[in-house]
Formats: sequence, structure tokens, C-alpha cells
Amino acid sequence: MARDKAGVLWLYQGTGRGGFATRAKVGAGWRIYDKIAGGSDLNGDGRPDLLATDTAGVLWLYKGTGSATTPFAARTKIGAGWGIYNELAAVGDIAGAPAGDLLARDKAGVLWLYLGKGDGTFAPRTKVGAGWNEYGQLAGIGDGDRDGRPDLLAFSAASQYLYGGTGSVSVPLRRRQLASLPYVNDRGNLIA
Repeated sequence: MARDKAGVLWLYQGTGRGGFATRAKVGAGWRIYDKIAGGSDLNGDGRPDLLATDTAGVLWLYKGTGSATTPFAARTKIGAGWGIYNELAAVGDIAGAPAGDLLARDKAGVLWLYLGKGDGTFAPRTKVGAGWNEYGQLAGIGDGDRDGRPDLLAFSAASQYLYGGTGSVSVPLRRRQLASLPYVNDRGNLIA
């Protein structure tokens, strides 16, 4: 999924060979959201879903449909008060939940885990730790280290770090490892 500057959301379907098919327009009007996170099955139906917070701090769930022409069902309100976070990452089941989990970083740099309940909602948050403001972006990447659990990728100014999922609510992420993925910084420069 990608959103352009005009607020149009686009679907780039994977080809299964490491690339993407021609983009398909999902719809306009996505500028109302300041954070979008997707790729995790949040309601346990086997399809990836999308989460978005609007500028009023309301979190919305777009359930995946499995259709390339209409990839999401109408939005469902999860709840208000999400404006306290400056980053969201739908990471999949990193902590042993019935479905995908959500990581949210607050403006003080504290990372919080919202354990997925399997119906598109979340259990009360659990503190993961402080100091996460060193990262400009957090992204759920699936099973990056091939241990059967989804992982988190964190981007700093010059490096990327992999945090492996553990399956534990009390310690959902392993210590960081330097990731060797190509990274384009905010000026468009490739950093190896």
C-alpha cells in the first residue's frame, strides 16, 4: 500500500517473484489520516488488514477483503485517544495473541504493545520500553529472521535494526540486530 501526496491510496500487489504488479487505485481521501499501518491480520480471517488514525486521534480498522479491486471493507472505529502516538506498526503476532498485534510509540519515545484479541480490537496496552524516538520509522516486516515469528524493522538516521518477535507478552521483542537492508534516507540517498 502507498499513499501519494494528493491522498490517493494505491495497492501494489506482489508478483511472488520479488516485485510488484502495476499499481491499482484503492481510493482518494486518505489525507485525513496522519498514520497508516498495514500488513497484519488483525481479526483472524487470514487476510491482512489496515489501521489508520485520523487527525482527531481516532483509530480506524479497514478489514482486508482478499479482492484486488476492493481490498478493504468499510472502516470500523476502534476508538479515540490515539493522537498521543507518533508511530504505529502493525507487526503480526509477535506476542502470542490470537491475531496480529500493534506497536505504538508515544511522543516521549515509549513503545507500547497492543495485543490483538482476534476480532480487530486490542487488549489494554503493555509497555515495551523507552528510547524509541531514536528511530524515524517502525515497520512490521513479517518473519525477517526465519524463526516463525513476525519481526519489527526500525530505521534510524543511518542504519536499520531488526527486532525479532518472541511470542511473549512480557518481552515481545528480542534485542536489536543490525539489519543489512538497503535504505533510502529522507533526502532520497541510498544508504547501504
